[in-house]
Amino acid sequence: MRQAVVTRITVSSIAGLVVWLCAAPVNAVPALQDVVMYEINLRAFSQAGDLAGVTARLDEIQSLGANVLWLMPIHPIGQERTVGQLGSPYSVRDYSVVSSEYGALSDLSSLVDAAHDRGMFVLMDWVANHTAWDHGWMANADWYTQNPQGEIIHPPGTNWLDVADLNYSSTAMRSAMISEMQHWISNVGIDGFRADAADFVPFDFWQQAIPAVRGATQRPLLMLAEGARSDHYDAGFDLTFDWSFYNTVKSVFNSSNSATALGTSHTAAYSHVPEGKSILRFTTNHDESAWDATPVELFGGLDASLAAYAVTVAYGATPLVYASQEIGWSQNVPIFSKSPLDWTTGQDTAEWYAELLSIREDHIALRQGTLTDQSNSDVAMLMRENDGDQVLIIVNTRDQLSQIQVPAAWQGGWFNQFTGDAELLTPMHMLDAYQVLILAAAPPSQSGDFDGDGDVDGLDFLKWQRGESPNPMTSADLNDWQTNFGPGSLVAAGQAVGEPASGLLALAATAAIALLRNRRHDGLILNIS
Repeated sequence: MRQAVVTRITVSSIAGLVVWLCAAPVNAVPALQDVVMYEINLRAFSQAGDLAGVTARLDEIQSLGANVLWLMPIHPIGQERTVGQLGSPYSVRDYSVVSSEYGALSDLSSLVDAAHDRGMFVLMDWVANHTAWDHGWMANADWYTQNPQGEIIHPPGTNWLDVADLNYSSTAMRSAMISEMQHWISNVGIDGFRADAADFVPFDFWQQAIPAVRGATQRPLLMLAEGARSDHYDAGFDLTFDWSFYNTVKSVFNSSNSATALGTSHTAAYSHVPEGKSILRFTTNHDESAWDATPVELFGGLDASLAAYAVTVAYGATPLVYASQEIGWSQNVPIFSKSPLDWTTGQDTAEWYAELLSIREDHIALRQGTLTDQSNSDVAMLMRENDGDQVLIIVNTRDQLSQIQVPAAWQGGWFNQFTGDAELLTPMHMLDAYQVLILAAAPPSQSGDFDGDGDVDGLDFLKWQRGESPNPMTSADLNDWQTNFGPGSLVAAGQAVGEPASGLLALAATAAIALLRNRRHDGLILNIS
């Protein structure tokens, strides 16, 4: 017979547990394979079109599965040679301040702090290639590119007439640019930058700037280049844009290309990505939804847009969600004027995106697994594997019934990760139009089972509290834990700690109870003193 264990837990010991639980605050951007990026066009994101509107929706963004915010430029916009109704956010008049259109510096600080409190991170869009024509730097004509007549010009090879091209032969301009970037890191707590038009800016500037920017803080930063040059990685960027895969997805869903082209494009893209780096993949962004078409229009309807995103996530890399696509927004989203989104629409679509990204989080194979591709002309079919985790993804890229031959080793019983239902794969498997199957050997993980051991127990609470997860846990996760742990768990904690104790102490006591129960002690007596 096992001996009952009597444990004395004092208020001070619970307080110590609280300190221990909180000893590992989230202070570093996620590993690249765990990043889910969320781009925000402030002018569309809320009725007011400001930073406070983003702060107000942080919980919704986090529940979607995103953990890194990319804010489009927040600086004052040039008033000379303006384009559109309100001008382009990429025509920067002053790098050092927040535009009053979006709020004040305090609003940005509040957003950054609120994001950090949730284990989320904030990137600023940085426009290093050009400035507005009325930027203060215009007092230094040699900081700008000039034609033979000595006139400052707009960026060569573009129609960006509202901006003036910067001259990277100017040492003084380079130093000023780096200082401006460092300011936002060291004084505001920004977690990195998305470098606009990075291909237009010389390699040796990025090679100079990125170490200097990283040196402005002890916090790890995330650097994203909007560009396709492979030397961006050598300069210090963590991520580059994968336009090639995006264009391949478009060509496949428009029926002008075979689904087998997806694997070819994926392999070609990763042949240029060094170990420890990544690429950003997307089915839309601010440029595409403003000037081309939204995913719903571009891919041929809502179901097609979801299938296209599933394929994009399935092949790997770092996924991007552009605010609007998760509600199936079908209208163009302008960037030169305000056009607020209606967040009351498209909730079923938002739930689908959240579920897909949750499946990605649950399966390490989807984030950094090997890939075996057995696609045919109409259906993408690939197996992702990592350390025993196997995930089979099958996506019909056509607006009609399509069939795929399933290898013998992949036939048989699986579990649908969207529904939890058993799924039998036959040798010749038929899929509905734009159907998405994500299959694994086990049902989806239980809500609140944060450590993936099949049980919802005290160790899950500890994991939530310490942020020991591929993506930071949310208050919704804690609610899941409270709901699923078992009847009376919080009641018992409340009784044990007593009225004077704080809610956090009560939760800590609950964690202690759960932890000991999980270790299968026969008895437990709490004596609070």
